[in-house]
Amino acid sequence: MPAKKVNPLDRMFHPESIAIIGASASNPEAGWVRRLLDSGYTGQIYPINPRATEINGLKAYPSIRDVPAPIDYAIFNIPARLTPQIAADCVAKGVKYAHVFTAGFSETGTEEGNQMELSLKQIAEEGGLRVLGPNCMGIYCPASGMTFNQDFPKKKGQVAFVSQSGAESMRLVFLAQDFDIYFSKVISYGNAIDLDAHDFLEYLADDDDTKIIACYIEGLRQGPRFVSAMKECLKKKPVIVLKAGLTESGAGAAASHTASLAGSKAVWDAFFKQTGAIPANTMDEVADIIQALQRMAAPKGRRVAIVGRGGGIGVIAADICERAGLKVPAFGPETQEKLLQVIPEAGAGVRNPVETTYGMGGAVDFYRQGLPIVDADPTTDVILIHMAIDVYGGHTRDLPKRVTEAADALCEKAKVLKKPVAAALFSGGHTDTIMAVAAARKKLMKAGIPVYSGVESASRAISKYASYCLAHTQ
Repeated sequence: MPAKKVNPLDRMFHPESIAIIGASASNPEAGWVRRLLDSGYTGQIYPINPRATEINGLKAYPSIRDVPAPIDYAIFNIPARLTPQIAADCVAKGVKYAHVFTAGFSETGTEEGNQMELSLKQIAEEGGLRVLGPNCMGIYCPASGMTFNQDFPKKKGQVAFVSQSGAESMRLVFLAQDFDIYFSKVISYGNAIDLDAHDFLEYLADDDDTKIIACYIEGLRQGPRFVSAMKECLKKKPVIVLKAGLTESGAGAAASHTASLAGSKAVWDAFFKQTGAIPANTMDEVADIIQALQRMAAPKGRRVAIVGRGGGIGVIAADICERAGLKVPAFGPETQEKLLQVIPEAGAGVRNPVETTYGMGGAVDFYRQGLPIVDADPTTDVILIHMAIDVYGGHTRDLPKRVTEAADALCEKAKVLKKPVAAALFSGGHTDTIMAVAAARKKLMKAGIPVYSGVESASRAISKYASYCLAHTQ
């Protein structure tokens, strides 16, 4: 077989040398050099600062032109007015990629900012320098030790995030840790005068380290190429898109943030319909959908079986699922008869939703005996279990123990179920119960069961995952 073609962007994510232009000498422990050293970057780091001879134990240079070695990647941590000259220095040095962390360009809406951005763009284009930014946080790649936040985990994952916003990039990385989700690559690309979302989609489509892609988009400079890149990417792996700026207020905020033209809601609705990308409305929903993609087997349809304690809770859950675009069909007569044999409690529902018996102890028994019956019923495609901890009383003395037992039973039984399983696990009121719920969440996620804080978030994620699966299997 022919060797896999190497994408030029590989060098940007795995540079052998990085120059920090404007490396901090006054506060070196909080600067880019310290950040890279602590994150495990093992390539050569060259601090550039004309007023320092050493930063973080590394020799500093007055200019990038003075570095006596090739440089793959340069980070601009300098005032905006200096960027055109520094870009020219990078071109003269033969630098391949520049991350312009600096803000103060077209996003300001000023003539000065626009002119500086145009000058930077012209110098880079003429000199063959690829630019990330300006006005962006840059790259987080645990495999190479690149990061823009010293608190990001070093653990590698299979999710990539392409984001116009640096703050949203950081938010998703930290939010995802609660769900035991980690990243292959995160790219904050800001104003995108050169490298844009479509470039990264084209790269990530063939990136073996990435299985799931999420995007935060405010606006596009090359819409047709983005759509084309998205379609090709979706042939190989799922892509979640959080499109911001669809309201009048949001569009104005986007323009002042990254100088982006947001586009109309109708256009973006057509985009999702045409491409099959997975839409998300909030960053929390992005994390919820990633959970489903990463942990659940692909649903074969939109029909959900709801299992949990509390008749009223089940009725509300059914309404929530229907509003999210799922179906809650009644179980067949044979299934209902079998469920009655394992739920002796008078008045318990077996139609769908199905009620487990009194207490968490009853839930444990049902997971062991009742879930196989629900799993075998032909009328549903997914099982959603709501573990309504608050129904049992947050102060019940043995509740933490029961929560642990229920989680263990569900983890064990889920191994043999054929249908995808998701859990909505509410937190208890007392500290010991809350801690038991947190431990149960970790157990369930480790067992491959996505865990949500409520039926609302679970049903939205399941519905969008099902839509993706059905669209890409037809």
